[in-house]
Amino acid sequence: MRFNKLDLNLLVVLDALLATRSVSRAAERVFLSQPATSLALGRLRDYFDDELLVPVGKTLVLTPLAEQLIKPVREVLLQIQTVTRARPTFDPATATRRFTIESSDYVIAVLLSEVVRRAARLAPLMQFDLRAISPQTHEHLDSGEIELLIAPEFAIVQGHPAEPLFEDTFSCLVCQAHSAPDAAISREAYFAAGHVGVEWGGGRRITYDARMLAGSRQVRRQDVIAPNFTLVPELLVGTPRIATLPTRLARHMAARFPLRVVPCPIAIPRFAENVQWHKYQERDPAISWLRELLRTTARDLPPLDASRRGPPRRRRHPVRHTGEFS
Repeated sequence: MRFNKLDLNLLVVLDALLATRSVSRAAERVFLSQPATSLALGRLRDYFDDELLVPVGKTLVLTPLAEQLIKPVREVLLQIQTVTRARPTFDPATATRRFTIESSDYVIAVLLSEVVRRAARLAPLMQFDLRAISPQTHEHLDSGEIELLIAPEFAIVQGHPAEPLFEDTFSCLVCQAHSAPDAAISREAYFAAGHVGVEWGGGRRITYDARMLAGSRQVRRQDVIAPNFTLVPELLVGTPRIATLPTRLARHMAARFPLRVVPCPIAIPRFAENVQWHKYQERDPAISWLRELLRTTARDLPPLDASRRGPPRRRRHPVRHTGEFS
């Protein structure tokens, strides 16, 4: 099919070429042979009267026009994808949809692990690709490479709808063998002790509590920095160190390791984890179903304290916010 004399099938190839900057990798992505992909690139060059990809040494570099085409081409394909997936009804019991979700391993441990367990009963053919948040997460949501992002409010992507899922506070996690039962940690002892911290991603992204304490006059001594939350218990057991973690995660770890949760002597504000999806997938029935499963699972999380028995108050409209991961 042609539109303005352009074979629309070439848009799929163009999108792959712009994303991979490689004829061979683009060919793999669109399931074409390399000669066929090279031929398609030639036709695209003729149509746009531009080289689009030019060799520089052993790599291909996008021309200025090609750089400008990345976002509109991707958005056109996402809108077409939305149309092709439109169905009057959605049956999770027979759905074979594959969802790609980016979040921290903290969210996977306290929420998504239960979500996929429930989905195994409700939607046994559905598949999940759970990925760690990275410096490229914003691009992944913008391009439609992921269906959902779950992140704190400061890290959601501008221009796409989002809503809060659950709140959390911060607690300290200590080794049982190196702490007195039920003993609280004073502020002085907290800053005198060594800590196990978490930074992740190629850009060494820091955690929410580290962001909040960055302007403090007192600095924590980070004896060990882990690349993710999952490794914290292994690095904490058998030491007198302290880890400051989201309370839900600290309780989750204390139930599986010889660790104890104690109140954090530093005032760190509550935070909310939000789920976000692409603006063109607002009416996708499968994503709507999964978002509802996330909501109900989040509502069933144990309360943080006796004074708060219900889920966080939900906003009437999806929030839109911008922020960075570092």
